[in-house]
Amino acid sequence: MNQEKYNHIPLAPEQCVTGFGTTLIVAPHADDESLGCGGVISLLRKYGQLVSILLLSDGTLSHPNSKAYPLEKLRDLREKELLDAAEILRVPPENIIFCRYPDRNVPTIHSEGFDGAVQNIAKLLAIVQPQSIFVPWRRDPHPDHRAAFQIIEAADTAVAKIYEYPIWLEELGVAGDEPTQEESIPFRLNISQVLHQKQEAIAQHRSQITDLISDDPEGFRLSPNMLSRFAVPYETFFISRL
Repeated sequence: MNQEKYNHIPLAPEQCVTGFGTTLIVAPHADDESLGCGGVISLLRKYGQLVSILLLSDGTLSHPNSKAYPLEKLRDLREKELLDAAEILRVPPENIIFCRYPDRNVPTIHSEGFDGAVQNIAKLLAIVQPQSIFVPWRRDPHPDHRAAFQIIEAADTAVAKIYEYPIWLEELGVAGDEPTQEESIPFRLNISQVLHQKQEAIAQHRSQITDLISDDPEGFRLSPNMLSRFAVPYETFFISRL
């Protein structure tokens, strides 16, 4: 995604989040919530709005060869990092839901477990009753991100307004991945007053940005270039025209 493409869009003032109401943030992996939505979460809480975070995957493929962090320990670490980030963003732990779908295997519309996942998430939505849902952009270039959108699209009762956020679009997107004018409206939110909170929340995901797990040469790590994309005083979302 070319950010400059959207620079002409005025920044919506932070106070507009008061219209979002009760909000659900859907994160395929622990760190997506802070990277893509750390600013909007901070602003929602600043203005007294209820926020819940739904973590879909167990995150265990970020360092699959680590002996120091076998799968269960790595899962627990990544969930703890999300809890630490959420504390900075002022989302209470009781508002965080862990689904623990296998990393890179969150059910898609073409997989056997999709209908069950949709039913489970539909039950959750009936409990949380969000007025707004933030979910990764439908063609964000990661299978779990696309699965997240597909599940929410199928489970949503059409009561909540959907905001789609990009994570890997600018870094890994190819022709056809970007939103078109016919399908979505870009929306930019001014997060300048809470950018420091967003950056502090991102920093809690130490397994993804430092050498905390040092015994897997092929382990995942967010690059400085990738992190710089989320160190800007605004967040970009897409609202469906359909």
